[in-house]
Amino acid sequence: MNTYKLIPLFLISFLFCQFNNVTINIEYNENDSDYNTKRNIIDRFDEQIKEYFLLNNFCQEFDFIEVDIKINLIIESINIISNNTGTTNQIISHLLISNNKDLYYFDKGVVFEYSKNKALTYNPYHLKGLETIFDYYAFLFIGYELDTWGHSLGTKYINKAYQISSELGYSSNWENREKEIQIILDNTMLRETRFYYYKYLDIIYSEDYIKNATNYKQQIKETIEQLYSNLVRIYEKLGNDKNTLKFINSISEEIALIFNNLEMNDAIEFLIDFDNDNKNIYKKYLR
Repeated sequence: MNTYKLIPLFLISFLFCQFNNVTINIEYNENDSDYNTKRNIIDRFDEQIKEYFLLNNFCQEFDFIEVDIKINLIIESINIISNNTGTTNQIISHLLISNNKDLYYFDKGVVFEYSKNKALTYNPYHLKGLETIFDYYAFLFIGYELDTWGHSLGTKYINKAYQISSELGYSSNWENREKEIQIILDNTMLRETRFYYYKYLDIIYSEDYIKNATNYKQQIKETIEQLYSNLVRIYEKLGNDKNTLKFINSISEEIALIFNNLEMNDAIEFLIDFDNDNKNIYKKYLR
């Protein structure tokens, strides 16, 4: 999560850009008849995945951002197979990955090869293995995060994710990922909506606002009205868009309170229709 832009946009940091809080959880099918032996194969796998996100530089020109990532890897089976160099372990799994906010994706049938204690290697030009899936989501999450700093600032990194998925689109999983990225790129209104929300946060957490909030009353009003206008446009064009609902769900209480403070009753009523799952939250804030 960014710190609401209290540092210059292009400040060069001594840290790698990227993943600040990385949580990895690996589950293995206990019904496997050889569970104990095979569980030992992935003994340090969670640490290797965590190091992959913490130690590699996915984003060189914007190295100030901090993105949370949570990965649940659910392993169904581990099988020994032959390859060009001898034998290795083929892992069949499901992957749940999120940023602990509005991004969360579930991939079924993720199949990859893994040798115990062999480090995961970052090479964005070598599109193969579990690393490529991680690269895809790393670029996607970085792109989404950069969008909160500037209008469509993350396009380059979302396009990086798209490029990976399009080059590997011969499999159903990668085809689905390619479609997902295309939906994200096409829905510029949602990307703008997210930007306006974080622009609002930048304002209210700034030192100048804390010293004299009155000076920012009109700017806040205009920013939130732009956010609301975008939500209406999304609904008119796309209906109950799933990605927009993910975002609104992640800030449901906060956005209802903002609309309430600005006496935007029509916006709250819109949320009740648009995001029916959280209607009880929104109803609390109707004037």
